Amino acid sequence: MIDQAQSLRKVVEDYGRQHSYMTDELPVRPQRVIAVTSGKGGVGKSNLVINMSIALASGGTRVLIVDADLGLGNIDLLLGITARYTLEHVATGEVSLQDIQVTGPGGIRIIPGGSGAQCLLRASEEERIALMESLETLQYQTDFIIIDTGAGLSPNVLAFLTSVQEIIVVTTPEPTAVADAYATVKMIAYENPGASIMLVVNMAKDRKNAGDIAENISIVAKKFLAIDTSFLGFVPRDPMVVKAVTSQQPFLLAYPYSNASKAIIRVAEKLAGCDQQASSDTRGLAGLFARIFHRAKHELKKGSNEIG
Repeated sequence: MIDQAQSLRKVVEDYGRQHSYMTDELPVRPQRVIAVTSGKGGVGKSNLVINMSIALASGGTRVLIVDADLGLGNIDLLLGITARYTLEHVATGEVSLQDIQVTGPGGIRIIPGGSGAQCLLRASEEERIALMESLETLQYQTDFIIIDTGAGLSPNVLAFLTSVQEIIVVTTPEPTAVADAYATVKMIAYENPGASIMLVVNMAKDRKNAGDIAENISIVAKKFLAIDTSFLGFVPRDPMVVKAVTSQQPFLLAYPYSNASKAIIRVAEKLAGCDQQASSDTRGLAGLFARIFHRAKHELKKGSNEIG
């Protein structure tokens, strides 16, 4: 793994020299909270999250992934890591948030989620206060907090997408994936109109193919939703990605000179250079969960009133 990390750093440095981009001058905005989502499953969202996070970390950025794919969290599976504890154990008070952190490849850190996030939404006031205190400590050790949400538009996914200011929507060239991606953009426009929406096309044929897809979504969103979306980048279809997934390795480390690896470095570079949207809540991860808890409490109260 050390040789892989050194190889990756060389790839990033070479790319920086060619594109006037040096990792020690990376314009990082501390405690940026970014949700990564998709309209449907099978678009490679979690794999993209892992490799993009490693690319960010290769420049010295402190990256924390929160696996918020409730019940189906697979970040640890993709990396071949066995997580002893998840958010579920934090929700039940068995361990602290610090205890469940897993160190991943390339210097990233991971908070395994699983069904634990659902438990957190039902946690008592005392349990939530304890969690918030733990989050306050954790977030000051992090520059980028990447939330890997579930696919689709379930209430659990919406809880995260309506609580952050930066959202990456991942799609593929498949027509159903593009349609579902637009549905996700539409939902965000209605539920979280101030959010910055960025598009990534995964498994694209080439740059033009990806650009055309992103442009079409952008044009329709502008016309019917009166919002702007930005094209963050694309990752081409690459057999090296399949080989890496099969061996439970990030393709950026296993095959750092592959086309997919070069593309994900460009995506990370552009993300790092994006202007962070101004937000009234700058508490990072703690602020995120505070908003999610507030939403959960509101939904619970609304449900009780409807039953009554």
